[in-house]
Amino acid sequence: MQRAGRAWKAAVALAFGLVLACSSASAQQKDALTIPDEVTRKLLQLGLQNIHRALCDGFNQCTPATPEEFENPPIALNQARMAVVAGVRSAFARWCGFDAERRSVLPLMRQLRQVLRFNDRQVALMAVIHGIQQGITSEQLKAQGECDEASRRKLDAQLPKS
Repeated sequence: MQRAGRAWKAAVALAFGLVLACSSASAQQKDALTIPDEVTRKLLQLGLQNIHRALCDGFNQCTPATPEEFENPPIALNQARMAVVAGVRSAFARWCGFDAERRSVLPLMRQLRQVLRFNDRQVALMAVIHGIQQGITSEQLKAQGECDEASRRKLDAQLPKS
Protein backbone atom coordinates (compact mmCIF):
# COMPACT_ATOMS: atom_id res chain seq x y z
CA MET A 1 0.00 0.00 0.00
CA GLN A 2 2.84 2.39 0.83
CA ARG A 3 4.43 1.63 -2.54
CA ALA A 4 1.17 2.49 -4.35
CA GLY A 5 1.00 5.78 -2.43
CA ARG A 6 4.55 6.64 -3.45
CA ALA A 7 3.81 5.85 -7.09
CA TRP A 8 0.68 8.00 -6.98
CA LYS A 9 2.67 10.87 -5.41
CA ALA A 10 5.27 10.40 -8.14
CA ALA A 11 2.52 10.62 -10.77
CA VAL A 12 1.21 13.83 -9.24
CA ALA A 13 4.73 15.26 -8.97
CA LEU A 14 5.38 14.33 -12.58
CA ALA A 15 2.17 15.97 -13.70
CA PHE A 16 3.15 19.15 -11.90
CA GLY A 17 6.57 19.00 -13.53
CA LEU A 18 4.96 18.50 -16.93
CA VAL A 19 2.69 21.46 -16.29
CA LEU A 20 5.64 23.69 -15.52
CA ALA A 21 7.72 22.34 -18.37
CA CYS A 22 4.94 22.61 -20.93
CA SER A 23 4.15 26.15 -19.93
CA SER A 24 7.73 27.29 -20.37
CA ALA A 25 9.42 24.85 -22.75
CA SER A 26 9.94 25.18 -26.45
CA ALA A 27 8.55 22.44 -28.68
CA GLN A 28 12.00 20.83 -28.94
CA GLN A 29 12.48 20.82 -25.17
CA LYS A 30 8.99 19.42 -24.67
CA ASP A 31 9.74 16.54 -27.04
CA ALA A 32 12.74 15.71 -24.86
CA LEU A 33 10.59 15.31 -21.73
CA THR A 34 10.61 11.76 -20.54
CA ILE A 35 7.93 10.35 -18.31
CA PRO A 36 9.51 7.76 -16.03
CA ASP A 37 8.45 4.16 -16.56
CA GLU A 38 7.34 3.83 -12.91
CA VAL A 39 4.92 6.74 -13.28
CA THR A 40 3.61 5.45 -16.60
CA ARG A 41 3.16 1.97 -15.14
CA LYS A 42 1.19 3.40 -12.20
CA LEU A 43 -1.11 5.34 -14.53
CA LEU A 44 -1.53 2.23 -16.70
CA GLN A 45 -2.52 0.25 -13.59
CA LEU A 46 -4.97 3.00 -12.58
CA GLY A 47 -6.39 2.86 -16.09
CA LEU A 48 -6.89 -0.89 -15.85
CA GLN A 49 -8.50 -0.51 -12.42
CA ASN A 50 -11.00 1.93 -13.94
CA ILE A 51 -11.54 0.53 -17.45
CA HIS A 52 -15.00 -0.69 -16.45
CA ARG A 53 -16.06 2.98 -16.38
CA ALA A 54 -15.30 3.40 -20.09
CA LEU A 55 -17.37 2.45 -23.11
CA CYS A 56 -15.89 -0.33 -25.22
CA ASP A 57 -18.27 -0.36 -28.16
CA GLY A 58 -19.70 3.12 -27.98
CA PHE A 59 -22.72 2.02 -25.94
CA ASN A 60 -21.76 -0.57 -23.32
CA GLN A 61 -19.33 -0.34 -20.46
CA CYS A 62 -16.11 -2.30 -20.74
CA THR A 63 -15.76 -5.37 -18.60
CA PRO A 64 -13.39 -5.04 -15.64
CA ALA A 65 -9.73 -5.80 -16.31
CA THR A 66 -8.75 -9.42 -15.88
CA PRO A 67 -5.77 -10.62 -13.83
CA GLU A 68 -4.13 -11.48 -17.15
CA GLU A 69 -4.53 -7.88 -18.35
CA PHE A 70 -2.91 -6.58 -15.17
CA GLU A 71 -0.02 -8.97 -15.80
CA ASN A 72 0.16 -8.31 -19.55
CA PRO A 73 -1.67 -5.04 -20.38
CA PRO A 74 -3.42 -4.66 -23.76
CA ILE A 75 -1.24 -1.62 -24.55
CA ALA A 76 2.51 -1.13 -24.33
CA LEU A 77 4.16 1.19 -21.84
CA ASN A 78 5.15 3.68 -24.55
CA GLN A 79 1.51 3.77 -25.71
CA ALA A 80 0.33 4.46 -22.16
CA ARG A 81 2.93 7.24 -22.03
CA MET A 82 1.37 8.70 -25.16
CA ALA A 83 -2.00 8.85 -23.33
CA VAL A 84 -0.35 10.60 -20.36
CA VAL A 85 1.20 13.25 -22.60
CA ALA A 86 -2.12 13.72 -24.42
CA GLY A 87 -3.85 14.18 -21.04
CA VAL A 88 -1.44 16.97 -20.16
CA ARG A 89 -1.97 18.54 -23.59
CA SER A 90 -5.75 18.38 -23.24
CA ALA A 91 -5.64 19.97 -19.78
CA PHE A 92 -3.52 22.81 -21.15
CA ALA A 93 -5.87 23.25 -24.10
CA ARG A 94 -8.87 23.58 -21.80
CA TRP A 95 -7.00 25.87 -19.42
CA CYS A 96 -6.12 28.22 -22.27
CA GLY A 97 -9.64 28.19 -23.73
CA PHE A 98 -9.09 25.94 -26.74
CA ASP A 99 -11.41 23.18 -27.88
CA ALA A 100 -9.48 20.29 -26.31
CA GLU A 101 -11.77 17.72 -27.87
CA ARG A 102 -11.05 18.89 -31.40
CA ARG A 103 -7.41 19.87 -30.97
CA SER A 104 -6.13 17.14 -28.66
CA VAL A 105 -8.51 14.24 -28.02
CA LEU A 106 -9.77 13.64 -31.57
CA PRO A 107 -6.27 13.65 -33.13
CA LEU A 108 -5.21 11.08 -30.52
CA MET A 109 -8.27 8.90 -31.23
CA ARG A 110 -7.65 9.11 -34.99
CA GLN A 111 -4.06 7.98 -34.47
CA LEU A 112 -5.13 5.09 -32.25
CA ARG A 113 -7.79 3.82 -34.62
CA GLN A 114 -6.34 4.60 -38.05
CA VAL A 115 -2.58 4.36 -37.57
CA LEU A 116 -2.14 1.97 -34.65
CA ARG A 117 -5.34 0.00 -35.43
CA PHE A 118 -6.33 -0.27 -31.75
CA ASN A 119 -9.42 -2.25 -30.86
CA ASP A 120 -12.24 -0.79 -28.73
CA ARG A 121 -10.77 -2.00 -25.44
CA GLN A 122 -7.33 -0.57 -26.18
CA VAL A 123 -8.87 2.78 -27.15
CA ALA A 124 -10.97 2.74 -23.97
CA LEU A 125 -7.89 2.11 -21.82
CA MET A 126 -6.03 4.95 -23.53
CA ALA A 127 -9.03 7.23 -22.93
CA VAL A 128 -9.14 6.33 -19.23
CA ILE A 129 -5.41 7.02 -18.79
CA HIS A 130 -5.81 10.28 -20.71
CA GLY A 131 -8.69 11.29 -18.45
CA ILE A 132 -6.81 10.51 -15.25
CA GLN A 133 -3.82 12.58 -16.32
CA GLN A 134 -6.01 15.39 -17.64
CA GLY A 135 -7.76 15.57 -14.27
CA ILE A 136 -4.48 15.70 -12.33
CA THR A 137 -3.05 18.37 -14.60
CA SER A 138 -6.25 20.43 -14.68
CA GLU A 139 -6.27 20.69 -10.88
CA GLN A 140 -2.68 21.89 -10.89
CA LEU A 141 -3.37 24.43 -13.61
CA LYS A 142 -6.35 25.84 -11.70
CA ALA A 143 -4.02 26.50 -8.79
CA GLN A 144 -1.80 28.55 -11.11
CA GLY A 145 -4.62 30.92 -12.06
CA GLU A 146 -5.49 31.95 -15.60
CA CYS A 147 -3.65 30.98 -18.77
CA ASP A 148 -1.49 33.93 -19.81
CA GLU A 149 -1.34 35.16 -23.38
CA ALA A 150 2.24 33.96 -23.99
CA SER A 151 1.33 30.41 -22.92
CA ARG A 152 -1.81 30.57 -25.03
CA ARG A 153 0.17 31.56 -28.14
CA LYS A 154 2.78 28.81 -27.57
CA LEU A 155 0.10 26.21 -27.06
CA ASP A 156 -1.87 27.33 -30.10
CA ALA A 157 1.23 26.85 -32.22
CA GLN A 158 1.76 23.33 -30.85
CA LEU A 159 -1.80 21.97 -31.00
CA PRO A 160 -3.13 20.43 -34.20
CA LYS A 161 -5.39 22.88 -36.04
CA SER A 162 -8.02 20.33 -37.03
